[in-house]
Amino acid sequence: MTLIERDHLLAHIQDLITDHGTVRVLGQILKLKLMRRKPKRAIRLPMNPHIHRDIGLPPAHKPPDPYKFLL
Repeated sequence: MTLIERDHLLAHIQDLITDHGTVRVLGQILKLKLMRRKPKRAIRLPMNPHIHRDIGLPPAHKPPDPYKFLL
């Protein structure tokens, strides 16, 4: 961050402090800094087994053993 950017940012923070008050602005800054951000979960859509195989993924479930009934 350059000196000009810091001055510009400081001017905005000072404007916020004059509009809303020191306690409120600093409270919000601390809240944003200390708050944990929840990671977004990847949405898993059901896929056709053929698409699974075409893109090189392992099968979603193991196929049944065809010789198991013979034992």
